[in-house]
Amino acid sequence: MFSRPINIHDIDEGVDRKQLTQLKQRFLNLNQQRYTRTCAALSERQQQFLQLLPLLFHVNHPMLPGYVSHNTPAGVYQFSPAAEQLRYAKIIARSFNYQRDLTEKNCQIDALFIMGSVGTIAQSDSSDLDVWICHSLAGDFPSLPELERKCTLISNWAAQQIHLEVHFFLMNAEEFSQQRHQGLSSEASGSAQHYLLLDEFYRTGLWLAGKVPLWWFIPASRERDYSEFREKLLGRRFLKAQDVIDFGGLPDIPPNEFIGAGVWQLYKAIESPYKSVLKLMLLEVYASHTADQDIAIPAAEPLALELKRAIYAAEPDADYLDPYVMVYQRIAQYLQQHQQLQRLELIRRCFYFKVNKALSRTSNNRKKSWQRVLLEKLVADWSWSKAQIHLLDDRAYWKAPQVMQERALLVNELNHSYRLLNELSNQHRDEIAIRNDELMILGRKLHAAFERKAGKVELINPGISRDISEDALCFMREEKSADEKSTVEKNWQLIRGSQQEVVQRYIDITPIKRSRSLVELLLWCHANQILESHTKIDILGSEMGFSHSQKQQLIQALQHWLPLPIHIEHEQFTRPASIEKILLIINTGVEPQAELHKKGMQMLTNQRDALGYSGLRENLMINADVIHMNSWGELVCRHYATDALVNCLLYYFRLFSPGKPFSLPELSIRCFSSSQGNNISQRLTELWRDLISCFYSGTRPRASRYLLEVGDEYLLFQFVQQLPQIQRFNSYEKLLERLGQAQSDYSPIVMDRYALRDKALRLICETATKPGVYLFYQLGADTARITVIDERGSVFVSSAPFHNQQTLLRPLVGFISTALRRQLLGNQNQPQDHDTKNILIYEIIGNTKLQQAIAEPRQLQKDWAKLNFINIKVIAEVDSDQQLTYTFFCDEQEFSSFSYGDNLFGAVANYIMQRRQQGERYPAYITDLDLSLCQDTLAQQTGLQLGHYLRLKAELEAKLNSALAAL
Repeated sequence: MFSRPINIHDIDEGVDRKQLTQLKQRFLNLNQQRYTRTCAALSERQQQFLQLLPLLFHVNHPMLPGYVSHNTPAGVYQFSPAAEQLRYAKIIARSFNYQRDLTEKNCQIDALFIMGSVGTIAQSDSSDLDVWICHSLAGDFPSLPELERKCTLISNWAAQQIHLEVHFFLMNAEEFSQQRHQGLSSEASGSAQHYLLLDEFYRTGLWLAGKVPLWWFIPASRERDYSEFREKLLGRRFLKAQDVIDFGGLPDIPPNEFIGAGVWQLYKAIESPYKSVLKLMLLEVYASHTADQDIAIPAAEPLALELKRAIYAAEPDADYLDPYVMVYQRIAQYLQQHQQLQRLELIRRCFYFKVNKALSRTSNNRKKSWQRVLLEKLVADWSWSKAQIHLLDDRAYWKAPQVMQERALLVNELNHSYRLLNELSNQHRDEIAIRNDELMILGRKLHAAFERKAGKVELINPGISRDISEDALCFMREEKSADEKSTVEKNWQLIRGSQQEVVQRYIDITPIKRSRSLVELLLWCHANQILESHTKIDILGSEMGFSHSQKQQLIQALQHWLPLPIHIEHEQFTRPASIEKILLIINTGVEPQAELHKKGMQMLTNQRDALGYSGLRENLMINADVIHMNSWGELVCRHYATDALVNCLLYYFRLFSPGKPFSLPELSIRCFSSSQGNNISQRLTELWRDLISCFYSGTRPRASRYLLEVGDEYLLFQFVQQLPQIQRFNSYEKLLERLGQAQSDYSPIVMDRYALRDKALRLICETATKPGVYLFYQLGADTARITVIDERGSVFVSSAPFHNQQTLLRPLVGFISTALRRQLLGNQNQPQDHDTKNILIYEIIGNTKLQQAIAEPRQLQKDWAKLNFINIKVIAEVDSDQQLTYTFFCDEQEFSSFSYGDNLFGAVANYIMQRRQQGERYPAYITDLDLSLCQDTLAQQTGLQLGHYLRLKAELEAKLNSALAAL
């Protein structure tokens, strides 16, 4: 039957009450169609519960679900139960007897609605019910908590008795209009949206009982003057105010809500991308145009207004006005207008998956459901092939290649939405409806889920396929080089199927994924649940091959370190990401001492240090993979094929700067080498423990230096300006030279437990553990080796002829004391007391090569008069060419570069020889050195320290004694 449009636009000319009645009936007719469709998707007991729902909130009966007390707010406005509803109530509660006096009390429940996908093409067996219990009670009404309790009890009853998930929301129209919403949590969109929620409510709300929405009776053309039209409609009593419930008008949606709602949907897309892409695209459509107030129909008006226009125009068609179909049609129209056909195909797939009716499979029911019939009509318009539909219907069984391809499209779409939201955010920065902390948390979740960065192990299956595990996987090593001169790159590729299938080409051998690291591929397979307990693993092309035991140990190590599924609490994203655990896997696919291992031999040695094994000082750490996971669930893998130890140390300690407020992560080190695996793991675990103790325990200065011996190299580890630095030396002499360089702060040397065991320096550093000046000497046949640790930990090493202890030490100790006093007088922030007693003197005795040496304290005699030597003082200055020039004072006799030029040292030597009574040729010693005018040249960054004086003293003494020898 032909139905005429309803026109009540001009209320000043009067409104035909018959049209209002007809209008209400049209809404109720559409409501009834959707109610019938809702029931069709429910079981018999669930249908009975849905019909019984208004009665449960109309009365308080002890035997009905949800009873709390007789004082619990109840009574649904103008509700009168039908005979069928009363029959269902008596099935549940035999003693229930509906009496007339139960309906005579004040009705405290205005209306009941169900909102969401029920009654739509998207309703499924697993759809839950979101029920709005609308009331007009004030927030401080004493019995309101009882109503909340009643809702909880009914939800529990429905879940336990009829396996139906029901959520109740207590709604107050006045409070809703004032936009009182909860903050962001893992289950709520917080302050993100108000009008968008109202739009969804008006177009999906299923009325159950009570007052009907006032919004029905206000034409879409009058939405902008909603309040004025409402006042006239009620004031002139075209409608009774007590018969309607008013949540407000919906003229358009403020752009600021798109930002909050969009970011929220992006967050939800992490786990349910298809549904979120549909909603994000609708937001894009809404935001793509600004409503034009000069025309009757804005270009991107809310869908709820389109629904209302259609009902005003004619009798409603439940298929045409299905909320999800309307969403799709609006999006499709937008994409076709902009010629974005690839995005249109994605939206169609999202819609198809949301409806979840496999059209390629025969339905169990003889009669097709209305949803299937409607979907078939839509798909026919899309011109999809049978093969395409079969592929989509098998989505639950898609494997990694198809999942990765689909994920790429979804992530691309989500990135597009994110860029759009950023643009909107910049345009409406002062109007953003979502709080800054909510934006920050959601942004962090998006970063963790979708941001790509070097080494990050991506999770590829965000709800796309049910199971992407494989029965067999083959990991193959490949070598590639661009030309003969280029370096050969060794990569790994992952192929579906077993080794036999790959070799015989029974399957497609296009790799699923490539990586420089076998461990990264294994971790990627495990994290994405491609590799499961039943999966057969073949590894081809490794240098030494993998035994079954090694494969199992490696896979079990990854599974133990990373239990699945990965679940990150919402609270973790309220804080910056922090690394929580690290796994080091050593020597994957390679074997130390490979040639011996091939022959079934092992090297027997008492040199058990895995970083300097046997007399050959062999470093058994060949390669390494570093895996870490942070508090946001991000997995990162690094592979080091060469120089593994140094790279691992630098990578680890770059992540953690000493002195910052954080907890070091849990560290696990595993090695599965056949012969030395446990030894390597234990050695590296000890090394990391010692380094952490050195730099993070707070017991040593931050500028400490850690000395490590690896293979035939010496490594010096130190933090410089909070960044780790490793210096390498291939000789002991070069190491000593570096240890003697100036330091900005006190920097003691910490010896690794295996380093320099046959060197005196180890004993020296173990003795000089506190700030101070230390002098060590070790006597030979006719020479002594002297080592001085200055006030900042710098090492000065020299050799001197030995006659007796006093002639060896007195000049040096006197020089050191004088230099320290000069520094103190020069205000160099040195310790307050530099008297000779603070110079700690030790003699090293015993055999250092056999690790049998000790350092014994020594004291100097106090009688200086017994020593007969010439006082030689030197003053250093800088000339115009920034070169040092010297002036010598020998018993106050002056010799300067200005007077003697290149013959300065010869003149001084000649004077000394003249002063010696017997012409003895023993060495001359400088007793005092002034560097006060040379700091900018010698030590601009660090300032002068004792080491500068000692090195220049040694240099000048060498030249002077060379001149003496030439006389």
